[in-house]
Amino acid sequence: MSSLEERIKEYVRGQGIEVVGVAGPDRLDGPPSLDPTYTMRGAKSIVTMALPMRVDAIYAFLSKKSPTPHNLDQVLGNQRMHRVSRSLADYIRALGHRAEVVPPNNTYRRSLDTFSTRPSFSHRFGAVASGIAAQGWSGNVMTEEYGAAMYLGTVVTDAALESDPALPPRHFIDNYCAGCKLCAKTCVAGMFEGEGEEYVLLNGELHPRGKRRGLDLCNASCFGLHALNPDKKWTTWGKYWIESWIGRQPEANRLKLRLSLLTRGATTGDSTPRYDLIRRVDSICWPEETNDILPPVDDLPEDRLEANRLLKEHAARLGVTGLERLSDPNVLTCGQCALVCGPSVKETAERYRTLLAGGLVVPGEAPDEMVKASTYEEAVEVRKRYQRKVGTFEMLKDSLQSTWLWHRYYFGIEPRSIVQGLLYDRKLKKAVGGSPR
Repeated sequence: MSSLEERIKEYVRGQGIEVVGVAGPDRLDGPPSLDPTYTMRGAKSIVTMALPMRVDAIYAFLSKKSPTPHNLDQVLGNQRMHRVSRSLADYIRALGHRAEVVPPNNTYRRSLDTFSTRPSFSHRFGAVASGIAAQGWSGNVMTEEYGAAMYLGTVVTDAALESDPALPPRHFIDNYCAGCKLCAKTCVAGMFEGEGEEYVLLNGELHPRGKRRGLDLCNASCFGLHALNPDKKWTTWGKYWIESWIGRQPEANRLKLRLSLLTRGATTGDSTPRYDLIRRVDSICWPEETNDILPPVDDLPEDRLEANRLLKEHAARLGVTGLERLSDPNVLTCGQCALVCGPSVKETAERYRTLLAGGLVVPGEAPDEMVKASTYEEAVEVRKRYQRKVGTFEMLKDSLQSTWLWHRYYFGIEPRSIVQGLLYDRKLKKAVGGSPR
């Protein structure tokens, strides 16, 4: 008879997910976000799964052909992973054990600093602990099969499972990233230092990644608030630029960064519906009939307006309002440090070349239209020509709604997480101090 671990993995593979690993009680020592008991009291083990992003949609996104296939794939991929996770949890319960699902994303611990976005449970750290992945230079985790461009899912259980073998901490850093590091060049906000490592302490081992200048820089590009690369030759799909950052790498001072983010974000008029759509897609498992308005990626209408109409109708079904008039429904504008990272250095180089060749896109005449510009000067001219006026009422309404949303879901004090974080930071500092690197 198959072991419990094998039965679980066979079940996951039967759902069409090939990459799956298990971590037991001996493999879950690390930051607070590796603690499964936050998700379920009494949890002892985890099951981690990986599903690849569509490569053709990635190329359409990086080449500036269209952001819609990748945005659609994100909806379908995260919802599929969430459904499989729920099905797996039900299966584990049927075997006589308790189990709970960690949503794919956007379930953060409460904090006085709502910008901190500490996950309830880190799928990335779980993937490392389960042996299916190791950290890459960007801090995204990588698998041999998919690189970093994948969706992760986790189920926690009170079953005491036997851990799968883990990859060495430097598996990708030394054997892949050392000759690449192209991910660091894809951040328009310059989040990464040129050289140097920082570490995560997992199960007594230091797991390296590229040194970061500040996660708030990532927030700037991921929320589409700054889309222009410092060399002015290419952009993300973001609609906005922070004027003081144009042509230069922004300072990493936290207070100045956050002031820039808040100032720019307060002028867009659409930050709340854009983020709320991401939150609802990633943290809630919707009934399949809710998503049936969306076609498979291969059947997406070629007409841009028709494709956007379907995405807006889907957003309305999820309860998101404001996108139908104010904004582009393609709310995912960056994430390029993960998207360029393929399963081989050669593939990553090709994706990076595609990103550079894609050039610049800027808002066009319609609210949900992005158009190509051949040069920075042309991009500036197009932006001036089609500059959308946002009224004071729209800005005030959006700012109040955004404040309410973030405080409702993420603001608060969690003594347990605070204490765990302090103890972990102390252990990490001691481990790094004794490291030869």
